[in-house]
Amino acid sequence: MNQGSATPSYRHNAVVLLAAIFFIAGGEQLWLGFVPKYLQALGASVLAVSGYGVAKDLLDAVYQFPGGALTARIGAKNSLVLFNALALLGYLLTAAAQTWWVVVAALPLIMSWQSFSLPATFSIVSESLPKAERSTAFAWQSIVRRVPIAFAPVAGGALVTGYGVIAGVRIAIFIGVALALVAAIVQWTSYRPAPSKPLGLREALGDVAALHPLLKRLLVADIAVRFGQGIGEIFVVLFAINVLGASAAAYGMLVGLAMLTSIAVYLPASRRADTTGREPWITATYLFFAAFPASLSLAHGMAALVLCFALMGLREIGEPPRKALIADLAREGRKSVDVGAYYFVRGLAVFPASLVGGLLWRIDPRLTFAAAAAVALLGAAIFYFRVQRAPVSLRTSA
Repeated sequence: MNQGSATPSYRHNAVVLLAAIFFIAGGEQLWLGFVPKYLQALGASVLAVSGYGVAKDLLDAVYQFPGGALTARIGAKNSLVLFNALALLGYLLTAAAQTWWVVVAALPLIMSWQSFSLPATFSIVSESLPKAERSTAFAWQSIVRRVPIAFAPVAGGALVTGYGVIAGVRIAIFIGVALALVAAIVQWTSYRPAPSKPLGLREALGDVAALHPLLKRLLVADIAVRFGQGIGEIFVVLFAINVLGASAAAYGMLVGLAMLTSIAVYLPASRRADTTGREPWITATYLFFAAFPASLSLAHGMAALVLCFALMGLREIGEPPRKALIADLAREGRKSVDVGAYYFVRGLAVFPASLVGGLLWRIDPRLTFAAAAAVALLGAAIFYFRVQRAPVSLRTSA
């Protein structure tokens, strides 16, 4: 594809992809944030909830590389529709669950869209746009994904408050099923695959360890930050509702606040990153990844939670530049495979974090978030000293 500007085919396919992201994200976020409460209502213990978080992170890891390789093999249209269909089946199993372990068993299907489709998204953006536009492109993608997230948890919280945890979550899931069906129809009927050479499995597997040196350094920092995030993330809803006494509806509004904060900072930060450099914004986003759990560990009452969730939203200030840097450093002709390998390694390293959080939660819920902040802060330091302050020759060789 032409690296100077987006082709008409790309523009059309980008609209199709963004529409699918909008519908699927809106449907999932009606209920996905309330799954820990749903699990508890179906009889799960705190350790079972943390096990769900571990399984979620593990699947997010192991799906990435196969998702990239499959996209390179069968094309974006077929792979995205397949991933959507698998997720739909997982939604239906979750809604029908009569015991908590069925929800955990459905998780491999639920994760199909989110994890398998990520390398394809990176490939479309990175192979269609010049480096100077990639942060902004990823910002638009993130905005489209988060607009429904800003409002869907509020509606989901109202359903849970009005109908109870089990019935409310099930109603939200069925709405999500309808929206995912719309996304699948849009993708199948509207996506126009661009001509490309399929990449065989042997080619995809070959030389996968030869990532750019700076991408490897970014990966190390990202692993530390995401491990810190994973320690506390699955317990945020339980802390807000069970410990601080927020209602499900109030929690949905807090999540909406975080998403609106993210939406507000995406474009200004990403445009600056495209013109002045990505690294300072990535350092900032990693610092906010530490600040959010640190603020939770000190929070008492709803007023404090408002500040905490505003910090949660600011975690996204450098996410589009981080994705753009990954796209910059991934090798030409192997974008989806390199991205899949990156997220595969990151996910494998991070997936036990929720179990660590569960063990700390049994000692003191606040300790969970204090530990999360400390580990994320370590990751921010690694990025600053190993990537942002890396030799110019290394940073300009991508």
